[in-house]
Amino acid sequence: MKTSHLPRSKNIPSVVLIEQHFSVPKEADVREATVRELKKLFPDSTAIKGKIVGLTCPSRGICDIAQVLITAVSFLKPHCKEVRILTAMGTHGGGTSEGELAMASDRGVTEGAVGTRIFSNMETRYIDTVNDVEAHVSEDALACDLVILTNRIKEHTDIDWPEPLPEGFFGLESGWTKILALGLSKLRAIEQHRHIPTIGLGAAIEISSRRIIEGKELVIWGGLGIIENARDETAEIISARAESADRFFAIEAQALARSKELMPVMPVRTVDVLYCNSLGKDLSGQGMHTKTIGRSPYGYQQGKPWKSTMPAIHTIVGSRLSPGSHGNAIGVGLCEFITQRFDEEIEWDRTTLNSLSALCPCQARRPIVCEHDRDALEVALAMSPSGPDGPRMVFIHSTLKMEHALLSEGVLNDARANSNLEILSDPSPLRFSSDGYVDLKSYFRFGH
Repeated sequence: MKTSHLPRSKNIPSVVLIEQHFSVPKEADVREATVRELKKLFPDSTAIKGKIVGLTCPSRGICDIAQVLITAVSFLKPHCKEVRILTAMGTHGGGTSEGELAMASDRGVTEGAVGTRIFSNMETRYIDTVNDVEAHVSEDALACDLVILTNRIKEHTDIDWPEPLPEGFFGLESGWTKILALGLSKLRAIEQHRHIPTIGLGAAIEISSRRIIEGKELVIWGGLGIIENARDETAEIISARAESADRFFAIEAQALARSKELMPVMPVRTVDVLYCNSLGKDLSGQGMHTKTIGRSPYGYQQGKPWKSTMPAIHTIVGSRLSPGSHGNAIGVGLCEFITQRFDEEIEWDRTTLNSLSALCPCQARRPIVCEHDRDALEVALAMSPSGPDGPRMVFIHSTLKMEHALLSEGVLNDARANSNLEILSDPSPLRFSSDGYVDLKSYFRFGH
């Protein structure tokens, strides 16, 4: 789209570099921690002797998922008949076996790396319906003698539990129960998502997972979980037996609470323009973490936070889609503006499938497309409010990486009042590359 005729501001404000000081506990040795937890799950080898053991492989960009799975395969393989990696990605791999394998490979999980076969068939089996919630399970998982649910435990972008929690529920979000109810149900994940308007996705996940764990069709032995810190590093490796759903859910709920305390947060709460360098499925389930930016995945009003405890952001500029998304740009609808390079990286079929299965079609809406960052920022500033000290702007790599950020002069008073934030530079003009993109790498280093 040509935006040369649109209103624009040529006065992009100067910025300062800041560092946020988060609590960042870290596992000293991921391999040793994984072995430690596997020994808790299997104090002796009799439970797996002669058995086929399945390990789930999630779709998210989890820092140490390959190392955890490699270690688990190495630990289990001498004691059982076979270890199988089970891709458990719901609709995130484009709804195909090949797509799930490609996403696993992108996370470093290949048959050569892990030393065992990877199963990614999309066939599922209907198990039961409980309280109108259907339970479906991958045929690959059902072909195993027992399954270990391997996943990261953290907040989920789409889950909004009421307060207080309904009786009998644990408030689970993304973790073992989600990879069981959604990941291993493949394209049937829609059977859980359709309950969002009534009982909510979290409740549907717990109901489905409870039925599978307490049933006879599949043995869920337990979970191997990863909790990450604000630097996208492994803070903790945990495990739990699934001897009872209540105990299993309670341990996951405790882990979720610890994970939430470690989540990165926006450096300021009121923002006129947020620039997000990278959005993507490997960075958050909706490209950006909805609870971090204060926008509901089911629709939002500019400048009005989803919940009172969340930031209020008027305009969002998305610069690019992460390569690890494999073209799935779910969450692009959270932006008002994107760049031409972002638009060209989108595979709309994948994006549509994931958005529809998650019951949030608005997240596949195409924002206004601008030539590059400078173009997008000038137009965004022209149509956004401005604080009394000037435009309140924040520049981040992604909602996964916010230890360092750039702030405009309009939010410096807020920054100085934040004891967990350190200003590292004096105000200076925002730096751009020769092709019009914000040169974030000249300010701070980041991955992806």
